[in-house]
Amino acid sequence: MRKMKRREFLKSAGVAAIAAGCVNAATGNLHAEEKPSDMTKQREFQPGEKAKTSGIYDVFHDKIDGEHHAHQHQVIVAAGTVFPRCKGCHQWVKFKFAQQPVSIDKDPHFEA
Repeated sequence: MRKMKRREFLKSAGVAAIAAGCVNAATGNLHAEEKPSDMTKQREFQPGEKAKTSGIYDVFHDKIDGEHHAHQHQVIVAAGTVFPRCKGCHQWVKFKFAQQPVSIDKDPHFEA
């Protein structure tokens, strides 16, 4: 296994720590919602559906007249949030679960 450089680690750990803080602030606590199932990890969600799992979701926008109005990006979604419509492609936006960050108080790298 290759050794991860400090910069690479900070990039990956930083996103997870920041996301955990945002999700934690939005829900009060991370352990209250459903853990992501294999079905959640594979499924694409549409606007109007509720997120059962807090986490980071990939967002895919449809092309409008053959042009991308927005590239794929990620958002933090709290459990119970209704996935919104896109201002540009409306109902044609899709959300796919990417990862569930670890709450910083549960991460073994930090003191409690």
